[in-house]
Amino acid sequence: MFQARKITVFYVFATALFIVFSLAFQQGASASMQPGPGKGWLTIASRTQPQDAINLAQGYASRFPTAVVFHSSNGFYAVSLGWSDIKQATPLLQRLKASGAIPGDSYFTAGARFLRAIWSANNSQDYPYNQMLAATQLNLGYDQVAQPPAAPPPPVVTPMSERQAFVTGLDTTGDNFLSLRIGPSTKYSEIARMRSGTSMTVSGSNGRWLKVRLSNGMEGWAFSRYVAYREVPVIGPSETVENTRGDQVPVIGPDEKVAEKQPDPAPSPPKPEPKQEPVITIEDQKRVALILGNSEYQNTTALPNPKNDAADMSAKLQSLGFEVITSLDGTKTDMEMAVRSFVKALPGADVALFFYAGHAMQVNGKNHLIPIDAKLEDSTAIDFETIDLGVILDFMNANDRISIALLDACRDNPLSRRFARNFSASRSAFIGRGLAAPSTGSGELLIGFATAPGEVALDGDGDNSPFTTALLKHIDAKGLDVELMLKRVRQDVYELTDQSQEPWVNSALRREFQFNP
Repeated sequence: MFQARKITVFYVFATALFIVFSLAFQQGASASMQPGPGKGWLTIASRTQPQDAINLAQGYASRFPTAVVFHSSNGFYAVSLGWSDIKQATPLLQRLKASGAIPGDSYFTAGARFLRAIWSANNSQDYPYNQMLAATQLNLGYDQVAQPPAAPPPPVVTPMSERQAFVTGLDTTGDNFLSLRIGPSTKYSEIARMRSGTSMTVSGSNGRWLKVRLSNGMEGWAFSRYVAYREVPVIGPSETVENTRGDQVPVIGPDEKVAEKQPDPAPSPPKPEPKQEPVITIEDQKRVALILGNSEYQNTTALPNPKNDAADMSAKLQSLGFEVITSLDGTKTDMEMAVRSFVKALPGADVALFFYAGHAMQVNGKNHLIPIDAKLEDSTAIDFETIDLGVILDFMNANDRISIALLDACRDNPLSRRFARNFSASRSAFIGRGLAAPSTGSGELLIGFATAPGEVALDGDGDNSPFTTALLKHIDAKGLDVELMLKRVRQDVYELTDQSQEPWVNSALRREFQFNP
């Protein structure tokens, strides 16, 4: 009897040791996916299925032999081209984006959510940790990386006698601009957007594309369908185009023809003023916004800035013509009432905006906003104590409305960690770090996160978070399209956080939108 008890105690002790060492091994394996301080994985995409991620990575393998696919803690499979020192490789990232060699929303991540490598171009996924890192480091001196062959070759130009021309025939119900590109195809990067009437000089062609020069000296390619030739070149009223950095660039104005010289010395009658295109003003649009900001959490550490962020955004949007519904430090009931008021105000709206600052979490790839009274103590909490972000986005999304959702909600969240610990083993779920990347649906919806999906954003040392600080700085810039505005926000946040945080945007907008036209 005594001997049997000893054997039982021994097996219990051995089992406990096995569990401890297994957990330690798993934690070590997860941490090993981080290349180190100041270093990050150049991540170009995430996929829900492993084979989809591998297929995508294989398409890049010939140019990037350091490509690797990771299984992430958010349930997705991340496609990375390798890792590097972030500061050193940032110019490389910008060149690759500009050339079209990688997606424009590619970013560096520290890899904290990467659990394990499941595939790599050089089969290093099965190597020991140090060898795997050595095999997947981006070689900044590698010519194919610095100058990817995927960039289109220099275009062939068929010379022609220079002729004066102008932009015409644009669809006023659509984009209503003609892109100036660096080459004769939509595959080439856009460098400027030209309005109707913009003057140009045509000097060559390639198929249906024309080599053109604007009055300010800017050169590029324009699609010939929207270009008409002048009989007599003239200089008209000054206009501007906006390049892809958002800078205003002067160009020569709308279509006019010089009256032919008459033998009669009598002065020609004054020409009528050129017809001006209608200008959309704030007063022309119904703008509705829902602003939520939670700081004083009752069951976890308070956040100093979300309430300030929400209050300042509310004031800013009111000055930009929005009908604003605001809830600060909202309980579940408070937040639900604010959401319902917002939904009731949506019919007939031209623009809908949702801004949230506070704690949020992702469960099984769905994002949930956390009210200040949430406890998250058991498996039912996600259904009864949080607000499903997807429900708000579904109500906003519509083909006849521009919808914008801005989430400053990726902060480190003790409540989600508590929820993960207390989650019932009978109900399968994955509680991820940060937020998951939501779909834009079928309407015109733009979604902006304070940081990349699965990453954690900073709350900031001042009165506002870095993300909201940058938003407040740029959102009311005159005539600035929302997508260009968010590029400036991304750059500011990247610099404010010493390159540790980079906002993420997913846009399905088909039209331009300016907060301050």
